[in-house]
Amino acid sequence: MEENNNGTRARFSFHCSTPVQLRFIDIDMLGHLNNNSYFQIYDLGRYDYLVKLRGGGEKEVPQPQAMIVNLNCSFIAQTRFNERIEVFTQIERLGNKSFTMVQQVVNVDTGEVKSECESVLVYFDWETGKPARIPDSWRADVAAFEQRIL
Repeated sequence: MEENNNGTRARFSFHCSTPVQLRFIDIDMLGHLNNNSYFQIYDLGRYDYLVKLRGGGEKEVPQPQAMIVNLNCSFIAQTRFNERIEVFTQIERLGNKSFTMVQQVVNVDTGEVKSECESVLVYFDWETGKPARIPDSWRADVAAFEQRIL
């Protein structure tokens, strides 16, 4: 098990990073990234993770169809408009019908963690309108992508 020792919640190394272009509208009156903008950045990272998990390609709604049921964010340090940032994303845990993602917004130049997010998503069957069991094939794909047993 490869541990991540940067003092934050993430226990494992990240295998998915997504560059983020800050927009003027993301910055608040105090000159730093507005707390609501972090959630858009985390959405971007989750989407990119699922596309990369599928092997890249078409930019459509990636499988699995998952729904966020819990979201927690810690704001660790301010992010300014002129900073280069990226969002790191990993699946930390796979359950029967749900999985936990851990994400970090990080300054590209310094490696400083600016914010960290944990989200719990439920694998969802849109035809039945109910949570569904995570398929074994998808579970194997996640383990291969994360380079560890989940």
